[in-house]
Amino acid sequence: MKRKYLGQAFRPVSGASRRVAAIVCATTALTAPAFVTPALAQETSSVDKSVIIVTAQRRSEALEDVPMSVSVLNDEALKNAGVTSLRDIQNVTTGVQLGQGGAFPQPSVRGVTTVINGTYENNVAVYIDGIYQVNPQTINIDLPNISSVQVLKGPQGTLYGRNATGGAILLETITPSDWWQGEASATYARFDDKRFSGYVAGPVSDRVGISLAGYLRRSDGYMKLASRTTPGETDGNAAPLKQDSIRAKLKLALTETFTATLAYNYTRVSDGRGNMFTTFENVPPTFLLPGGELQPTKLGVAAYDIGTEVTTKQHEGSLTLQLDTAIGVVKSITGYTQNRARTSFDFDGSYIPLSWSTSRIQNRTFQQALDFTVTAIDRVDLIVGGTYFRDRTKYIDPNQFYLGPAVFGVPYDPANPAGLDSYVKFFEADFAQTKEAWAVYADATFHATDALSLNVGGRYSEETQDPWAVQTSISPTSTRPETREHAKFSKFTPRASIRYEIAPRTNVYASYSKGFRSGAFNATLPACILTDPDCYQPAKQETIDAYEIGFKTAGSMLRAEVAAFYYDYKNLQVSSTITLPDGSTFVDVTNAPKAKIKGIEGSVEFEPIENLTIRAGALYLHARYGSGFTFSGTGVSNSPAEGGGVGINSSSDPLKTYLNVSQVQDLSGLQMSRAPDFSANLGVDYFVPIGKGGVRYAANLKYTDSYVVTNPAVWGTGSGVPADRQRQQRYREGKYALYNASVTWTDPTDTYYVRVFGTNLSDHRYRLHYNGTTSYGTYSPMAEPRTYGVTIGYKFDGGS
Repeated sequence: MKRKYLGQAFRPVSGASRRVAAIVCATTALTAPAFVTPALAQETSSVDKSVIIVTAQRRSEALEDVPMSVSVLNDEALKNAGVTSLRDIQNVTTGVQLGQGGAFPQPSVRGVTTVINGTYENNVAVYIDGIYQVNPQTINIDLPNISSVQVLKGPQGTLYGRNATGGAILLETITPSDWWQGEASATYARFDDKRFSGYVAGPVSDRVGISLAGYLRRSDGYMKLASRTTPGETDGNAAPLKQDSIRAKLKLALTETFTATLAYNYTRVSDGRGNMFTTFENVPPTFLLPGGELQPTKLGVAAYDIGTEVTTKQHEGSLTLQLDTAIGVVKSITGYTQNRARTSFDFDGSYIPLSWSTSRIQNRTFQQALDFTVTAIDRVDLIVGGTYFRDRTKYIDPNQFYLGPAVFGVPYDPANPAGLDSYVKFFEADFAQTKEAWAVYADATFHATDALSLNVGGRYSEETQDPWAVQTSISPTSTRPETREHAKFSKFTPRASIRYEIAPRTNVYASYSKGFRSGAFNATLPACILTDPDCYQPAKQETIDAYEIGFKTAGSMLRAEVAAFYYDYKNLQVSSTITLPDGSTFVDVTNAPKAKIKGIEGSVEFEPIENLTIRAGALYLHARYGSGFTFSGTGVSNSPAEGGGVGINSSSDPLKTYLNVSQVQDLSGLQMSRAPDFSANLGVDYFVPIGKGGVRYAANLKYTDSYVVTNPAVWGTGSGVPADRQRQQRYREGKYALYNASVTWTDPTDTYYVRVFGTNLSDHRYRLHYNGTTSYGTYSPMAEPRTYGVTIGYKFDGGS
């Protein structure tokens, strides 16, 4: 038999690891949701297809043997559930949301999320093919040519390090296998949405394999522009969507035990919907100016003068080396990324030429990971490793804020947008920062008996940050001197667990883990720098201690798990938009002292008859800010003495007609952002075979209880606010349910397919982001409404 070098992943070892290794080498395709390992698939023999292999602990093992909550989906399961982007993962996975803070996507796992706008890393780490994604805008992507997604819930400070406070999301793309395979598809959907996707992968020779993948998407987008002449009408598209992606891999079996994989990824995303600042509530009298009558009054409609843009381009190269030795596997991942993001927006979100802002940011990131998985110690799974990370962030074009002619009383015509040459640059802020971090870690699992396993691990991390910032302005109070700072952060993040197999493939476990997020400097200098040169200080690094107990079972017909958890969360990094007396704004980054999160989460996958799969999951979550959390929030007041007077908008809720005012608010004991008390999902998948193909019917329901969308502020203590509403959080989304469905026909040769799909079939209108400013009122871009379309595709698999 000809030896296949490309299919080698690791060598079998003793004990429980040997059993898992044998399963991996035998597994070809798993029932959805599943983790696919195509490079191993040619070694297939008869095996239980219910086995799902994950790498959550940086080694391959059965999902039910991992002492933590992990959700796993393969590419086919994603398609059937109507998942096209990372944002859609929340529809099929309990405890996960992907919110938005202006231009920046912000994941949430079990209520742990980022509520900071700007050039900050999220506290849920995202890895693509082992490469950490630094810029939050790069995760605003579709998921073409993805082989699997793993969502690791709970802090991952030991194995994944910095900025994995809430968890980690691991994406794996198509990789070369031992046979040729490929797929090409075209999709047309509502809003003139056109998508083209394809990949091909296979061996050039016994020692060389390649994979090439591409994706292109063009869409008008679902957000509409308000008419410039007729109130209440629309005219054109507010946020067209463009995406381009190219991925290439070259896998070399240099020897029987040594492989090298070179990869290159290019991604371009243009998606401005998060930067729609059109106000619907708390509209100030400024909008009585000409053009104010054209202000949109419903979600999904926006207005702007010069334009809105959020465009990200990323080039990423990596080299993965793997050496199998007699005592274990050495793996090295080296990555270099260049990311450029351009952001432009009309801050007042109207046809009144009041303000406009733009910036262009560049990240250059080098990262190196090296680990050694030791397999020669009887009854012990040991991994030791280290990482190095260096990121240089700078403004290519400074953050520039302009004031329009309406501010100065200059005549203008709302029907004809004023050009930028009629605007006056109010300030220009420049910023650059170098982050350098390193870490070492070790993690060991001791199989005391065939049923009992004990785990202990820890990581020491150290990071330095060196920011530089300056701001010039026509206003003395908005001018900031050139300032340099330096900060050093370090943290030890341990973890430990115990797992006991009470029956074959049935486990109970208890775990403790710690996560942290590095401190953060504001990209904009605070006003206090004018009188105190030392006041430019970073927010403290946040930490979380997590305790979890769980139960998992898996079999040929049923897979189920349940976990109860408790998080002690300290120094949460939060931000708010502060408006200065001269009308300029800046983002203030600070810390909430503490929060408590507890909950219980469960999921089940059941196959009552052949080809029918039912999946369900639910999460009860109690996530509350701790005592002593004072927040620079945005309340309301209808008192002229407090800058009020009633806004020009109308609403059935009078508080939404009052003016926004800045207040220091006590949010102790209130619900954390993006942390609904209850959420659940239900999915059904039924396949009718016809030859090698057939018809697959799939449907999914996601229910979400009421939650704080982004800003946790309350209505406040302003004049006119009833006592029973003063502590009520104002930027909330009501409870809702989303319904997705698809029908896929595949021809009897399993070569051609047609899929008809629909998402958000009830056309529920809900908010993507929800915030307010004292200058222009309360704004809220809308999430995606009902969408439907059809996909046609061709696929081949030489290993089937």
